Amino acid sequence: MRPDAATRYTGDGGTQGRRAAVAAAVGRMAVAAPRRGRRHGGARARLVTALLLAFLLAIPTTAVASAQKDERVYLALGDSLAAGVGATVPDRVGYVPHLAGFFHGAAHGGASSTVTVALPGATSASFIGSGRLAQAVAVIDGGSDIVVVTLDIGGNDLLGLLGPGQPCANDLASPTCQAAIAAALSGFATTFPTILGALTAALARDPGEEQLLVATYYNPMSGTGSPLEAALDRVLLGADGKIDCGGNPTQPGLNDLIACIAVQHGARVADVYPLFAGKGAELTHIRTGDTHPTNAGHAAIATAFRRAARSGA
Repeated sequence: MRPDAATRYTGDGGTQGRRAAVAAAVGRMAVAAPRRGRRHGGARARLVTALLLAFLLAIPTTAVASAQKDERVYLALGDSLAAGVGATVPDRVGYVPHLAGFFHGAAHGGASSTVTVALPGATSASFIGSGRLAQAVAVIDGGSDIVVVTLDIGGNDLLGLLGPGQPCANDLASPTCQAAIAAALSGFATTFPTILGALTAALARDPGEEQLLVATYYNPMSGTGSPLEAALDRVLLGADGKIDCGGNPTQPGLNDLIACIAVQHGARVADVYPLFAGKGAELTHIRTGDTHPTNAGHAAIATAFRRAARSGA
């Protein structure tokens, strides 16, 4: 980020220490070489889901200050990804600070400051219920000039289903799990338009022109050979294995909903998924049981957002 582009962003609140403590306990078991037999595969899948939940619960919340009047602002919204979790120094090499430097340039908005409203572990519903959406709208209505808004939300709508005692804890292919996934996607199809509707209405009241950019999600297991890899692809991309807004797909994935609903609200889609294809072990911390991006993964997410921004230039 350029040194003259001010940012209002809290530190990681001890996330790195907690992440390191859990990593020391689990080692590299999350993507160890596959074992033969259904029994071993099921045990390994249960271990991976337990590790994913452990990292979700080890993440602190993030709070931010409001923008000053008459500033040109880049507003970053989302869950742990927007908070920079997984990066070695979140407020320097998370995807948001990468983008702050980009949007500071006159050709891409000329933002003089960055405001982050992020809630690690947030679902689309809790982003609303926690007051984060209201906070984001207040920033937009606060007298500053918002030039760009980025948003990542929805991954935790499904991740919570993997926890102990939850419907998908033992078998993602079970009828109970599939019903829970369908219910979660149905809920997201209701809450996500609420989020985008509130943001677009607020941006319509804001002076000047704005960009609203929305991210899809990556598969952290991609390329690892994990028994969860194909199952997560189906959850993200639906039955046809691709983002498809045409026709009336009977089994859309999370990324289908994100992309199609975003377009309906006039937002542009930052398609993160293909940038992680086959690179889960490289771009995330999945080898230590953590689905969050590495520094390189955060840079890849920033690349997806930059491409989306340039597509509307």
